[in-house]
Amino acid sequence: MSHFSKIKTNITNLNTLVKTLKQLGFSYRFFSSDGNTHTNQEGNNYDILVYKLNEYNKESYIFTFTWNISEYNLVVDLELWNLDIDFNYLLDRLFQQYAYNMVINTSAVSGFQKIKEQVIDDGSIKLTLQRWHYS
Repeated sequence: MSHFSKIKTNITNLNTLVKTLKQLGFSYRFFSSDGNTHTNQEGNNYDILVYKLNEYNKESYIFTFTWNISEYNLVVDLELWNLDIDFNYLLDRLFQQYAYNMVINTSAVSGFQKIKEQVIDDGSIKLTLQRWHYS
């Protein structure tokens, strides 16, 4: 018996979410409530089916992200979770990588450049950014 869990997130940026999914080794497809898959067009926040890398079988998606007008919710059937990775670990990695990408993107828009990155023993990431101010 399936039991779907909906996990509230603070994920709001579709492009950053897609980049994060790629970095973590997942494939994805956009779909809408009518069940059709789509190519994303600017301004559309379609729901996202997430697959193992290069496995686009319609029935083999692992989890989904559903758009709820202001953010994405992650929907997963934990009863049928069958990846070789603990779900909570995956969730932590997903949120950390998304946050990292948002910091890098936002800082680049403000004129900052990453000059150093260090992964600490506890898994956290220390970033050093710089911006030159010309008078």
